[in-house]
Amino acid sequence: MAEEKMIFEKLKPGAELMEVGAPPEEIKRWLGEEVNVFDMMAELIKAEGVEYFFNVLSGFEWMEDSALLRAGIKRVHVRHEQSAAWAAEAWGRMTGKVGFALVGGAPGPEYASGGIIQGYCAQSPSIIMCGTTSMWDDNMVMGQGISRPHREFDWITKYATRIGSPQVLLWEVKRAFRAALTPPTGPVLLEIPGESLSISWHRGPRMNFLTCFNPMTWAGPTVPPLRPANPDDLDRAMKWFMEAERPAIITGESVAYEGAIPELQEFVQLTGIPTHSRRTSRGAISEHDPLNCYGRARGAVMRRSDRSLVLGLRIQYLELFGYPPFWNDAGRYIQAQTCPENVCMTLPTEFQLVGNTKMMLRQMIDWCKANGITKPPEKWNEWRAFVVERKDTYEKRAVERTKPMEGKVPLHPDLLGRLMAECLHDETDDEYYTIIDGFTAATYFSDWQKIKFAPSITDASDTIGFGHAPAHALAIGLAKNRDKPIVAIMGDGAVGAGGMEIETCSRWNIPAVFVHVNNNAVATGLQHMYPPSYYPTGNPLLDQTATLPNIRYDRMMAEFGCHTEFVERDVEVKPALKRALDFVMKEYKPAFIEVFIDPDVLQEIWTTFLIPMSIGHIPWDQLHERAREVISETFEYTLPLAQSWIHPSWPEGLRKFREERGKK
Repeated sequence: MAEEKMIFEKLKPGAELMEVGAPPEEIKRWLGEEVNVFDMMAELIKAEGVEYFFNVLSGFEWMEDSALLRAGIKRVHVRHEQSAAWAAEAWGRMTGKVGFALVGGAPGPEYASGGIIQGYCAQSPSIIMCGTTSMWDDNMVMGQGISRPHREFDWITKYATRIGSPQVLLWEVKRAFRAALTPPTGPVLLEIPGESLSISWHRGPRMNFLTCFNPMTWAGPTVPPLRPANPDDLDRAMKWFMEAERPAIITGESVAYEGAIPELQEFVQLTGIPTHSRRTSRGAISEHDPLNCYGRARGAVMRRSDRSLVLGLRIQYLELFGYPPFWNDAGRYIQAQTCPENVCMTLPTEFQLVGNTKMMLRQMIDWCKANGITKPPEKWNEWRAFVVERKDTYEKRAVERTKPMEGKVPLHPDLLGRLMAECLHDETDDEYYTIIDGFTAATYFSDWQKIKFAPSITDASDTIGFGHAPAHALAIGLAKNRDKPIVAIMGDGAVGAGGMEIETCSRWNIPAVFVHVNNNAVATGLQHMYPPSYYPTGNPLLDQTATLPNIRYDRMMAEFGCHTEFVERDVEVKPALKRALDFVMKEYKPAFIEVFIDPDVLQEIWTTFLIPMSIGHIPWDQLHERAREVISETFEYTLPLAQSWIHPSWPEGLRKFREERGKK
């Protein structure tokens, strides 16, 4: 009985430890050496390819900051934590690699939230590391305390966690890189509490910090998991797609993040299928290419396409969640996504392919060649000609639209956009990076551009925020080694929220031209929406979204070492922009162009969406006269969803308004 018991006990888990011999002396010495776990962490981060970290130095992050600097990782010290997070997410968008930000305790993480959620929407791989106060004051108010990012940010990151023990620090950091780069890519937040200030927490024998991590096994950069699409599914999907009468392709951020741009270009050239590239993939097929149905031609093409391939685009608000009029509800779709989470459940989808975008495109190319497709099929010649005609027609209409604006003051933002796009094409051959950071500018500049390469453009994604332009310029300039000029379009809100970061761009020699489209309001248009009864002080400067009129921000920016220009007339636009471009690429310093534009111009989203959202609750007879006129002209273009927001008095009021003016 005793013998049987002894056998049983030796089979228990852990019993084999009795037979393990002592490790070699050199291993014992190595495991026993005193080290700083933050130095080990910094070397891990450096091995992941991180060259810069974006930071605002504050309490409870000194150990992390010092270790990163000792490792040779350059700190870009910004003016505000929001910029650190914005720069990290822009780095992820432009490189497909992890952008890294380090911020301190309260209110640092809260300030960084704008960049974190923007990165979440854009699926930008990034890590935000936060040094916070000690765990013992979880329920007390310590200096720079209260903030507990692991609780606050879990639902706007891939995950947020607190690293309470040095034994798992290295493992948690490595796990964060893995998660940030694993589709769906996005930000990860790591909170390191104030206990880490204790010498015993971060210094000790190496063995104390290797409980869950082997530096020999896990050295080097993280490689995200790669897999092709299911071959049988892809075969059926391609057969179906090639039977289309009017095929189209629409691409998104995964094409850029996963390095699939060369394969996309090869596939489009091989098949001749009209392609619209969006988000970070915009320019993956040059918008000078006849096959790229960019700008307003997009709608005509997408609504006529009978079968379309959605490639690496997570369909969200800016794509109306898969609903018309952006999408053709009579058409059918293949969704080729990098992960199941990105598949849109509202789009009428015939085939779902999941895999690495680069590998799936290679599969599609090989399928075409195996099935005898060596050049664009002639059966789509008429369809391709339609796309070219639509693009040409729109471009001519757009130019004609701006002709009556020429020579007039104040300058119309639509004409400004045209003149800037023409100048940039002539001066740079469209070899520049673009940042869109303004409400009015979102329409009146980006539609005029023809993007030539990707990744080359960043915006506020679906968050529709502002102020990110200088931080994005920092990241783009550093990530791309200042190889091309950066053109950032900023509105009044953007300059107010992030304008001081232009000084940081000056310190870091960023060749960015910041163009301030100044219309004297954070959100222009509301001056036409609210009736006088909604002005409690009787002063529109106080009761609306106005700023002090005609502020010369260029004079402020001159103090930062910027080349500055002031523009009021259309004839001044191109010479000012040329001088700014010449300066930034010669001196590697920012330039700032102050442009006064017409403050009464309404961006078109007002007519389709924002009027019902902002003033739909107001009875018709109380509306501002200008608002009634706009509604009368555009009501039929209002999105169906937005029409459900209007006051019941609108239909009858609109009918009478039109009758009184002889309109149908």
